[in-house]
Amino acid sequence: MLNAEHLIESYLLGRRNFDRIDLREAQLTTPSLQSARFCWADFTSAQLINAQIDECDLTGAMMWRVGLQGASCRWVNFHQATMVRCDATRANFTGASFHRADLRLANLRQTSFAGADLRGAKLCYSDLRGANLTGADLTGADLTGTNLTGARMEAVCWRAATLHRAQFDSAQFDSAQVDSAQIDLAHAESVSFEGEPLALLRTSSGEQGVAEDLAQEALQGAKNLAPC
Repeated sequence: MLNAEHLIESYLLGRRNFDRIDLREAQLTTPSLQSARFCWADFTSAQLINAQIDECDLTGAMMWRVGLQGASCRWVNFHQATMVRCDATRANFTGASFHRADLRLANLRQTSFAGADLRGAKLCYSDLRGANLTGADLTGADLTGTNLTGARMEAVCWRAATLHRAQFDSAQFDSAQVDSAQIDLAHAESVSFEGEPLALLRTSSGEQGVAEDLAQEALQGAKNLAPC
């Protein structure tokens, strides 16, 4: 098994292919490993705090409970990666691809997903408070129980996304696309879409949705929340 020290040495010597490498519980704090391949690698419980991994390929990587706090992950490919319970507080995922990635129960507070591809991603019960989702594509994503309080969501595509029991207090839907989105909010205070109140949003059935009614129904069910 290649340890963290040898990994960095190999990278500095010019190696860029680390597919299927075993880095479980590795301590990779503040390394620069840009444009490397880690397809199907195992990062379970690894710590990449403040790491620079821009433009890396982590297709199918196992990243259960990985620490990515403050990491720079711009334009990284996380296609089908498993990132359950990861901590990526204040990480930068600008332009990254999370197509069909699993981010359930993740700590994503104040994280940037600007321009990110989150199509089909699982974000159930994740904490996205204060996150930046500007220009992100959430087509078909599952945000059941997700907390998006105070998140920036300008020009987001919500087409066919699931938002059951999601929290959007003080959030904005400016220039968002919500075609066929399944909306069932746990909290709906101060939510707007293109400057209009949430009451003007249409549910997936095409009927007019009233924010207060949605919030009331969701709050009743929120008492029995269960992990996805």
